[in-house]
Amino acid sequence: MSQTPSKRQLKTQANYNLVLDTAITLFNERGYDQTTMSDISKATGLSNGSLYHLFESKDEILRQIYYRNINISLGLTNNIEEKIADPYKYLLEFMLNTQELWQRTGPMMLINKYRWVSSRTMMGCSPIQREELLAFISLAQKAGTISQKSDPASTVEFIFTLQRGLLYGWTSRDDFDLVKYSKIFWPPVIRALIKGTLAISDRDESEN
Repeated sequence: MSQTPSKRQLKTQANYNLVLDTAITLFNERGYDQTTMSDISKATGLSNGSLYHLFESKDEILRQIYYRNINISLGLTNNIEEKIADPYKYLLEFMLNTQELWQRTGPMMLINKYRWVSSRTMMGCSPIQREELLAFISLAQKAGTISQKSDPASTVEFIFTLQRGLLYGWTSRDDFDLVKYSKIFWPPVIRALIKGTLAISDRDESEN
């Protein structure tokens, strides 16, 4: 039986979220390098001591924004047996939802990714979402609702590589409408993967 959080624990959690939400705003408005821990302290109303008790540095705040806002489950594998009957609907929803997570945190998260993420958890995906997508595609292929012409793991890499391209466009061009281009771009790609007219293999086709 889980214990009810104490008032102190609830206050700590509230301050934790306050700092992350405030940091997202400041990092996007001023820039990561231009924002100091003192700026965050003043904006939240917390003392420097209280802030450093929660987070030891700006990099730690950036990491925690990622773990709270980006590296989370989107529920693709919930009720998976039902969802694989309509893979187009749920794959499109999944890709649009992952991009929305990045939009909510703003471009500063992508711009500063090199500070703390590995190449496997770079922009455009997270380990949790990667595993969800791999499980979904693998099971849908077994069920026959997605073509088996593509290798599941290679397909996941392909999809997130394409998404990184969209996100780079969003961060580098002021006139780039991420929502618009995503809705134009993803439907034909997903349909082609499902039908097998686009096959992603782990083999080096240049050797043939």
